Amino acid sequence: MRTPEAEVKFRRSCDAPWTAVNSTGLSADSVLLYALQSVDWRLERLEISFLRLVRLWTWATRLYRRFGHMLLRTPVARICHKLMGHLAADEKYRRWFLQHQATDPYSDSGIAEAIVRSQGPLVSLIMPVYQPNLEWLMAAVKSVRTQTYDDWQLLIVLDGGPSREVLNYLQPLASEDPRIQCLFSDRGGISSTLNLGLSVCSGGYAAFIDQDDTLEPTALAHVAAAITHDEPDIIYTDEDYVDERGAAHLPLFKPAWSPALLFSCMYFGHLIVVNTERARKIGGFRTAYDGAQDYDFVLRLTDEDARVVHIPRVLYHWRRHPGSTAANPGAKSYSHPAGRNALQDTLDRRGLNAVVCDGPCSNSYRLSHELSAEDSAAIIVPTRNSKLLSRLLDSMPEVKGGLRREVHVILHCQGTSEDERIAAVARRFGARITEYRGPFNFALMNNLAAARLSNPYLVLMNDDVVIGSDHWLEDLCAPFIRPEVGVVGARLLYPDGTIEHCGVVTGIGEGVGHSGRFEVGSPFWPWLELTRNVSAVTGACMAIRRTVFERIGGFDTRFFNNYNDVDLCLRAQSAGFEVVLSAGSNLRHDGGRTREAGTALRERIDFWTQWGTVLAEVDYFYSPNLSRRLETIDLSALSLQ
Repeated sequence: MRTPEAEVKFRRSCDAPWTAVNSTGLSADSVLLYALQSVDWRLERLEISFLRLVRLWTWATRLYRRFGHMLLRTPVARICHKLMGHLAADEKYRRWFLQHQATDPYSDSGIAEAIVRSQGPLVSLIMPVYQPNLEWLMAAVKSVRTQTYDDWQLLIVLDGGPSREVLNYLQPLASEDPRIQCLFSDRGGISSTLNLGLSVCSGGYAAFIDQDDTLEPTALAHVAAAITHDEPDIIYTDEDYVDERGAAHLPLFKPAWSPALLFSCMYFGHLIVVNTERARKIGGFRTAYDGAQDYDFVLRLTDEDARVVHIPRVLYHWRRHPGSTAANPGAKSYSHPAGRNALQDTLDRRGLNAVVCDGPCSNSYRLSHELSAEDSAAIIVPTRNSKLLSRLLDSMPEVKGGLRREVHVILHCQGTSEDERIAAVARRFGARITEYRGPFNFALMNNLAAARLSNPYLVLMNDDVVIGSDHWLEDLCAPFIRPEVGVVGARLLYPDGTIEHCGVVTGIGEGVGHSGRFEVGSPFWPWLELTRNVSAVTGACMAIRRTVFERIGGFDTRFFNNYNDVDLCLRAQSAGFEVVLSAGSNLRHDGGRTREAGTALRERIDFWTQWGTVLAEVDYFYSPNLSRRLETIDLSALSLQ
């Protein structure tokens, strides 16, 4: 305990040093004054610290706005992202999947039994087996036997003589469970093995499971519910990768039925369930395409109109090990050329004039379409900036082959010397000029130009893009080989190589957004580099059939600056045409240098009034398992299914 002579320390002012004062000679008022001074000083220092923190935050925010995206996209940042991103994504996905499982309505076996009582379908599972790892084979069979839906048949088809330990495991199964049957094939390969199972299965629907993979316990319950509700010809589900120990890694989320994506890769993956009668009608699997027999099988199943249903839940676990294509796409080197041959055969069979080329990633493809001399594209460029126009036209490569092109510049006259400079640039590159006077209206300017043209294809472009490849126009028009395609968009990148546009997604952000913006890729959505169906594409570079443009009435001029491209695409889809993102057509975009700043409230109100019901739903070509709050591709807080 201190004596009355104890020292009291205080600050006389915010700058004064600590001073020792003998308390014996101080009055009570003096002590109170000293205490108040100390409190005042501390509050003043706290205020100064707070103001410094506010200034630091403001400075950091401004710095990030100007340079942050550039710093985060440096080569070093990208390397760190690749090294650490997948590890973080794996852990995030594992946590998400546990939550996902907890929301599964069919985890209750009573609900699955109710489907059976309501005359649910018999599903035949065909499992080809060749020199299996016994532990993984046992896990695969167990995953079938523990399904909450129990109206199934398992056909284990052995290709060649199995080992003694495998036989010792398989022989008792049939006696233990009459739903399991073992068949033997004479080493005819994977297609022959699958066909044997397909020929004897009893179910109205047949599913396929590999010997080293597993099913989620509710997989067949979801499949049976989809069959009962939709009577589909084909069902496919989402899946994920598991390691040799069975630990979950990244998911493989998929869009709903996307014919353009199926021409890019075998995106159906696992689990695939098909109508047995339809599968037998096309002759099952073809041995000439072993390694890509499932791809050839699905392509032929969809030659004619097919009801295709996607179940956006992870119901299949694809095991990664050195001998599997899940871990090493080169493990079966013959699968890629077999898939290319299967796709080329499909194009020839359907009378589509295109050649299959290798795609940007493993087991992916792109189409090269040789356009005839009768095909021509009118490139329409509204502009009021001579430097941007000159840069764009200078970046356009000479067209090689049959496709003809014409460039039409829509000059937004402003009554200045810039008008003459724009006209001079257009004349230098041999472009036609149409003058437009009035407030800037992107929709109206394109409509006026299109009304004067007769070209089969209209290519609508901003003047602030730069062509990124010699075959950009051919790639942009290649999807038009399918008559169902009405609108095609290009893949736009920022100058640093990150994504600006790779398809417009409805229902995210404020209603529409560019999923994957400012990113180079995503572990949760691997389709960004592939040509695929989308809900809409940006008008910064968009091709449309002139007949479709005229049929739907062109752009809606109410949307003079914003939403006109999305509105056009949604109306094209409503008229029965597909909208496709051509990933092979790459352009650089400076991000709206010719666009008026901001979004007019009137445009937003009109857009939501017309398309509110569409914007409130999950995009058909996106995944409900991904977040709808931001354009960044990330897992949803909770599965919407």
